[in-house]
Amino acid sequence: MKFHADREQLLKTLQKVVGITDKKTTMPILSHVLLETLGPNRTAVFATDLNLSLRTHFEASVEQEGKLCVSARKLLELAREVSVDGLSLELLANQRLAIQAGRSYFELTTLAPEDFPHIAIHDDVSGVQVSAPELRAALSRASYAIPVDEDPFSVPGLYWHALDGKRVRMVSSDGHRLAYEELALDSVEALGVGKGVTIPRKGVQEMIRMFEKEESVNVVVHESRLIVASDALFLSIQLLEEEFPDYELIIPQERPHHLTVHREGLFLALKRMAVLTDQTWRHVRFIMRDGELELETGNPELGTARERLDVQYKGDEFTVAFNIRYVLDAIHALESDAVRLEWLDEFHGAIFCEPDNPGRLGLVMPMMV
Repeated sequence: MKFHADREQLLKTLQKVVGITDKKTTMPILSHVLLETLGPNRTAVFATDLNLSLRTHFEASVEQEGKLCVSARKLLELAREVSVDGLSLELLANQRLAIQAGRSYFELTTLAPEDFPHIAIHDDVSGVQVSAPELRAALSRASYAIPVDEDPFSVPGLYWHALDGKRVRMVSSDGHRLAYEELALDSVEALGVGKGVTIPRKGVQEMIRMFEKEESVNVVVHESRLIVASDALFLSIQLLEEEFPDYELIIPQERPHHLTVHREGLFLALKRMAVLTDQTWRHVRFIMRDGELELETGNPELGTARERLDVQYKGDEFTVAFNIRYVLDAIHALESDAVRLEWLDEFHGAIFCEPDNPGRLGLVMPMMV
């Protein structure tokens, strides 16, 4: 195997795939990528951690066809550090990968390509075409409530389910908060989510990262995997088996109280409040009065903060406390000039939403302080 490649193209390709490779593994080959020539002008790159699998390619001038497995991270580091425009890569008789970069020369050990896990490429599976920027934006707005730490009472993924033939809803919840976002599609049936599927956190993160430059992608659920593909990238994600809880049970259907406030003004005020919070003291009190919202936080080790905002609210004075980081995340996911806060009482989760968009919502449970 021997080919010549542009350093910048190789580097960008490796930067995409390295996040898929598994660094902490008892299977060394999962930290490697499979390089395989595809005719005279392209080389494919495969990466997998068994749950996520990726295929992409870069342009190359191929002298001798073949395939090999090499450390993804070490090849990336070399491509990043050399200062020449072109690289020559050749598999030697001793099964080492020789890399010539101008006056620099390297040899990397390789592993047998036949030991690399098989990645099924379903090019013949039809799905639904989706705008990549719209998909990435929806994933970002819906996924912030995916639990980071292992918790037996929550599912570490993003739940997708059909609302009707043209809309899918994405939902995440860590038990303390919830987020959902709706995405319009040409055909939910073609997507194949059935009664609902849950995508693991890493899969969501890689979808957001991978398809940054793409205009559109084809998305489909096939044989317990979510497949997202463009002309240059093929990503396959193993779906979670855990059943996502009935999230609608924690969303109060009756929310007789509501307040409307300028979104950016509230967001910036909360960021100022957050300066005086930490892992122990992380609450902010919302004190609602006619025409006014007072924000208040306190930390015995750092001090106190208070700020008042003009709002649209008419009713009895009401006080509730929230985790300030959760509120910031919920507001950051909104796009409207104003944010609407709706609630039932101090015991149920409060809703942060856009006044005229029922398809985007964040729920934050109250804190006892």
